[in-house]
Amino acid sequence: MKSRIAFTFIFAAFTFIPRPISAIPNVFINGQLIGPIVPAHPRFGADLTKEFLAAGVWEEGEFSGPWSDLKNDSRHMTAMPVVFGAVPESIVAHQNQSGKTQEIEITYLNAGTFFGYKFEGEKTHSDREIGSEKRSQFAHQFGLISKNLRDRLDTGCGPGEQVVMGRSDLLRSVLTDYQYENFTIRLARRDNHSVALHLMPTDARTKSLVAADFESLDKKERQARFSERVTTEANSRGDTQINGIPMFKQGTTPFCGIHTLAMASDYYGLNLGPDELAAAADFKNTGSARGSNILELYHAAFEELGMRVKVSSRFDFERAQKALAAGMPVIVWRRVSIPREEAHAKFVSQLAVLPNLSLPKPTRSDQEKWPERSKKGSPSHASILTGFNAERDEIIFTDPWGESARNKRMRSEEMEATAYTVFYFEL
Repeated sequence: MKSRIAFTFIFAAFTFIPRPISAIPNVFINGQLIGPIVPAHPRFGADLTKEFLAAGVWEEGEFSGPWSDLKNDSRHMTAMPVVFGAVPESIVAHQNQSGKTQEIEITYLNAGTFFGYKFEGEKTHSDREIGSEKRSQFAHQFGLISKNLRDRLDTGCGPGEQVVMGRSDLLRSVLTDYQYENFTIRLARRDNHSVALHLMPTDARTKSLVAADFESLDKKERQARFSERVTTEANSRGDTQINGIPMFKQGTTPFCGIHTLAMASDYYGLNLGPDELAAAADFKNTGSARGSNILELYHAAFEELGMRVKVSSRFDFERAQKALAAGMPVIVWRRVSIPREEAHAKFVSQLAVLPNLSLPKPTRSDQEKWPERSKKGSPSHASILTGFNAERDEIIFTDPWGESARNKRMRSEEMEATAYTVFYFEL
């Protein structure tokens, strides 16, 4: 018997004293609630629509609810309220360099979390049947949420304005901007992938996929900007390390290659998050990256920035050192195994206690335990290289798994033996 999606209708219970806020259209807060999209997400028992549309609250920057600590100019809500009559899947508040909130991103549906990660995708007949039913469920949710939000915005704000973002065919998307008082409410519907709203003050709304402070720089100024982010011999180990790379958590999605790209491209100046990049790569919603346009996406993202991508089938430690010393992060796709990933994590923990600890030169026995780079179809992962230690033959890398996955270390020999695709970025 086919499973059915259970819709739970939740009525917001205000657990705080509302701030004095001007009236907003009732349609924004009245009506039947959509959700939950991800039932496991905890709830914050309040409707924050009014607060998210209050200029005074934005000025103060103190929104109600439980939020994670600020990391790389963004905070995540850790329990979901009701916003525009619906229970979102995630809410992220982004700040500018002055520390003021510049955008609130509200995601109601995301294919990455809806389908999750499934190694090798739909390999069996049973997998394909389950996947087909789940895609039907997703299409139903996508249509319901899209219509509900569009109807409410049309009624509350009047007709929206279509906005085209992105120069390349792969990244170009058509969004709908609605105006409410001093705010722009941007509806982003990405077919077969996601539905989200982006709230921002109208005088600061983004008009390009490239950050304004990067777009205005010439090549020499851009290189100087990246070089300034490098610290050399900042500790007793003598590491060379790039600072300022954001963290985008992959979670249970199959988007490791997307999240590392988002981390690198954000550092370089691109205004696109992992969800938007995944949609552009045309993932097939099978729980796997198979069949997506991910290689073309890497090139498109950096063409948008006016940069080039050089791809190599092998890791070259000297070449990586030159790029990293110039403040240019490198992305590697590498073969992985659970024992080796556990070993890398363990060394980070040991290093916190013994800062001068070194990775030993690998023996033949060690090398035999490494996953084979040439073994197609075996487990693989994408990491971003952020530094190195030439004297100790160590490469410093970060995985898109959260702050605890930063600044892990691997001997250069192991990276050379396991990396099968390496992306270098050039101005």
